[in-house]
Amino acid sequence: MTDPTSQFVSIHTLANRFEGDLLMDALEKESIPAILRTFEETPYDGLFITQRGWGRIMVPEDMAERGKQIIKLLLENIRSRGIFTDPSEIDPLLWETLRQRDPQDVCMRALVEYDPKRSAYRFPFLGCRYFCSPGREIIEPEESLSPPADSFNFYLAILHYLLEARSLPLKGNWIGEKEIPGGELFFRGHHRLPLDPLKDLFGTRPELFEEVSRRTGAVSMNMGDLAYRFQVLPRIPMVFILWKGDEEFGAELKVLFDETVSLHLHSLDTVWAFVGAVCSFLRRIGKGGSAADDTPAGK
Repeated sequence: MTDPTSQFVSIHTLANRFEGDLLMDALEKESIPAILRTFEETPYDGLFITQRGWGRIMVPEDMAERGKQIIKLLLENIRSRGIFTDPSEIDPLLWETLRQRDPQDVCMRALVEYDPKRSAYRFPFLGCRYFCSPGREIIEPEESLSPPADSFNFYLAILHYLLEARSLPLKGNWIGEKEIPGGELFFRGHHRLPLDPLKDLFGTRPELFEEVSRRTGAVSMNMGDLAYRFQVLPRIPMVFILWKGDEEFGAELKVLFDETVSLHLHSLDTVWAFVGAVCSFLRRIGKGGSAADDTPAGK
């Protein structure tokens, strides 16, 4: 039997899933059939071949040049204006999927509440409370003094959490990002966790780390020089461990997750965005401002 994709050719290597979703949507709008194939799905007849990137886009051979041109123009436009910083850039399918979900099921899985008058999910994030309204496609703080929710990373993490969280207890086993399935290869290069701005803020000011931790309800842990356990979302705790810097050695900051994290956020891209949102939240509190996320996704 002939493989129906045998006449398809690869026209672009993808950096991550965000880019894949964006480019596939653009090709669909131009009526170009396309296949998104992650490298995890690609067979190599038993041979191990190191791949660069997350996957590839394939189109019919006779449409390859047109597809390449569409991708080239779109990527040039994205690079000129930045990528994935505004909540309006969230995939509309996430909102549509959440609108179709049974609120009772979402609440049970994610340990959140549903306000029928507002048609919105009420959830805690680092001690503050927010409403997520699928109908209005907006996330907003419950109280005016809470940090605003106006970043792509925050929206992305919350939507995926509401859609993907499972009704499972914590394992109580802390792991680093590279111990998450697939994390050893993923969390490197431009996908290295965006911890440096937070490390720079707290590295020589451990008392500020303590203050911010207390303000968000974190619990002290016996790790490193200072460590706190943050209940970020109802089913996702995180531990931040700080080793203070001095004249000889620079500060170090590490994060740990309960090993169930990948059951509640299925994609490593989403875990990356989630950490970015948390770091920006804590950094803005530490600097005395709001928690608007200043870490662009997909960078």
